[in-house]
Amino acid sequence: MNSTEVPGDQYRDLFLSQHTHPFIMVNQEVWELAISRLPKDYFIPDYRIINMMMNMV
Repeated sequence: MNSTEVPGDQYRDLFLSQHTHPFIMVNQEVWELAISRLPKDYFIPDYRIINMMMNMV
């Protein structure tokens, strides 16, 4: 298996927080596979999880 490391910022739009981390490298194959299995318009953190945690307090 050939692993390609790419800047993590390539997947920044998947996260609600748009902070940049130029020195973090990720495995492109792993991230592309994960993204292909997520629902369209999915963000991390998931709004459902945020709502559940807010209701716990």
